[in-house]
Amino acid sequence: MDIIYSTQASATAGRNGKAATSDGRLNVTLTHPVQPNRPPEGTDPEQLFACAYAACFGGAVEYAAKTLGAELTAPVQVDSRVSLGKLPESELGGGGFMRFGIAVELVVHLQGVDDAQGQQIVERAHQICPYSNATRGQVAVDITVVAVPAAA
Repeated sequence: MDIIYSTQASATAGRNGKAATSDGRLNVTLTHPVQPNRPPEGTDPEQLFACAYAACFGGAVEYAAKTLGAELTAPVQVDSRVSLGKLPESELGGGGFMRFGIAVELVVHLQGVDDAQGQQIVERAHQICPYSNATRGQVAVDITVVAVPAAA
């Protein structure tokens, strides 16, 4: 891989600790998403991943639209839901311990294209996006396109 950007972060105390990037641009308090009496402040890794995937996929959609010659009439909006769950017993692989996984739902809002164009753009974006490439075959990613054609 020809690296074009790298960043570094550190987390302390897992899901009930702190995480920060080495350059200080991000510094967050972490709270466990299913902890009883979860404090009102703080975030969790799934929220961070949902934001990151939505932003990354949105950039890939903009790039894909450009490469396909599509003119979007408004900024791309991507709504992302990341779900954390227990993997089924059949996927435990032995060892007697619980395994967890995530699933992702993306809803991509595109203005200025019809449904067919929107689907083509999103399919290309799913091939371009580094998060899609990192999760492919490992994480269920369901993508819905909401296209609003340009007014005639």
